[in-house]
Amino acid sequence: MAGLYVHVPFRAAPRPYDDAYTVVSPTPDASALAAALAREIDRHANSLLEGVPIRSLYVGGGRPSLCRPKTLSPLVRALGRVVEPTTLDEVTVELHPADASSGYLSHLRRLGVTRLSIEGLSFVEEDLTAVGAPHSTDDLARSIRRVRRAGFRQFSVDLVFGGAGQSRAGWKASLHRAVSLGVPHLTLHELDTGDAEKRADQLAFALTFLRAKGYVPYELTHFARPGHRSLHQEHVYAHGSLLGLGPGAESFWAPDLPPSPAARRWSNVADLTAYVEGLQADAPPVAHDETLSTSALAREYMLLRLRTQAGLDLNALADRYDLRLRDRKADTLRRLRRRGLIHEDPDRVALTDRGRLLTDAITRRLLRELGPA
Repeated sequence: MAGLYVHVPFRAAPRPYDDAYTVVSPTPDASALAAALAREIDRHANSLLEGVPIRSLYVGGGRPSLCRPKTLSPLVRALGRVVEPTTLDEVTVELHPADASSGYLSHLRRLGVTRLSIEGLSFVEEDLTAVGAPHSTDDLARSIRRVRRAGFRQFSVDLVFGGAGQSRAGWKASLHRAVSLGVPHLTLHELDTGDAEKRADQLAFALTFLRAKGYVPYELTHFARPGHRSLHQEHVYAHGSLLGLGPGAESFWAPDLPPSPAARRWSNVADLTAYVEGLQADAPPVAHDETLSTSALAREYMLLRLRTQAGLDLNALADRYDLRLRDRKADTLRRLRRRGLIHEDPDRVALTDRGRLLTDAITRRLLRELGPA
């Protein structure tokens, strides 16, 4: 089982909250990118995907909705040679509120898109101004209404927290507005401004408030009402194989667990021109490639699973990754339970709400002294 990710790097302007590889182009011509993506699929992805069931497709960026759907037709055709869209459980496209016209949304539906991830950022005007967002709160609310009218029942809105100028009252107001609009899934993005106490306070409020409103925090910053979880995100946090396509895209490939020495992680060159020209010359677009040891895989699995509501399955960790955490860290696990940071379960490490606010510190503590990756 595997997932597909396609990176479309275009943005109309640089954004401080975007740490992915981007290219500033207000009116991008995506034809060269689409042709290169199609070539990457045909020359380098087909053999890798042969016989591997594909669960989900996620198109992200950047701002992929800057590209008109018709300019990406070579990409759509190439993807169709790898996987039949109707067999996918989920097809997600990231959407900017300013791009959410009725015609564009209808076109996405005809292409087989089933889920949208809306780059909302905030429902408070001052917060949008602070991060340089090119849309207003009215634009965001309007885009949500259009998304619903177009027939999309599965969609998410991204909200940022921790910004230097973001007040506690503003954060609460943004979450209240999202809930009042009936947004079925919220993804929270932390802005690291140096004020860790403020960020922890805002996350604590979100955990309490959103759970009371019927949202499940199935991952530390992903909240969904029943039936609205992102299959793509669940697959990533289950340590599932993901093939990344496009400039700057990252891949993790270990389709057969328990992991074999062939488990790999690689990343494409984060340069649009080099990516396009390299593929035109039949050169692989990979900039970095590494084979992962069982120890490194175990650490990755721990990092991912400790962020989830289900937590870290200690039996799976032992069976799949040959790491018996109960034996190696028994005293640490007991101390974490006594302090109320993990639930009382001998076979699983799942963080309590208090523990979730200390996820990074707890993870570092458990990983410490496990030996080299």
